[in-house]
Amino acid sequence: MHNTTKSFFILSLLGFFVFSLFFWQVDRVKAERLESDSYVIQFGNFNVTSGEKSSANYNVTDTVGQTAAGAFGEYGTSGYFVGAGFQYIYQIKDFSFIISDVNMNLGELVSGAFGTDTHTLEITTRGAGGYSVYAYELHPLRLQGDTDEITDTTCDAGTCTTASAGIWTDPTVSGFGFNIQGDDVATDFVNNTYFRPFADDEAAAPMQAIMSSNNVGYKRQSTVTYQAAKSGNTAAGTYETAVVYVAVPGY
Repeated sequence: MHNTTKSFFILSLLGFFVFSLFFWQVDRVKAERLESDSYVIQFGNFNVTSGEKSSANYNVTDTVGQTAAGAFGEYGTSGYFVGAGFQYIYQIKDFSFIISDVNMNLGELVSGAFGTDTHTLEITTRGAGGYSVYAYELHPLRLQGDTDEITDTTCDAGTCTTASAGIWTDPTVSGFGFNIQGDDVATDFVNNTYFRPFADDEAAAPMQAIMSSNNVGYKRQSTVTYQAAKSGNTAAGTYETAVVYVAVPGY
């Protein structure tokens, strides 16, 4: 008799984005000197002039008179971040991050064949600092209610890492990984044969950027392909993990 071990894999994905809101409170002060216990603003006004100009052929916004435009401090720390001269940011509009499908089904796996599934990521960001999208897994593909796992792929040559993709076209090389193609994707994903393993949160591996841009983005899209292959002695059953995407706008 010939026995074929089969395994069924389900991948559930979670997506969220991180954003920050900045609020300013100005104490009642004299017009010629703006100050509090923690700041002093020189001169009696922020700008000489500002506004929007347009014609049939163009639209222009301007801010004139800012004495110290730019970003000061470091975003994301417990210290401070100040954006001075808001023309460099322009009008920050909606930030959105869309995952087309949050349930990936890799199907019934047999030795010598890949199981795959795909979905799309779409991001819109109007901040002057662009954006970054990061990804990580909660743990490797794991048998429900047990400890058996499909290890994360190291690709055909055994050299791909969470930060560097490699070619993975041989289904006899077992593992689990992903490829991404489209707008603003990491350059190591040369084509659709290049894969990475996900960073393993359970092993305290840092999440990795998979899409990023320094520019304003509108409906920037990419396609993520999930791929798994099993070895001959893999226990039959349902394996699963969760992949988390973190989309961060830059201001």
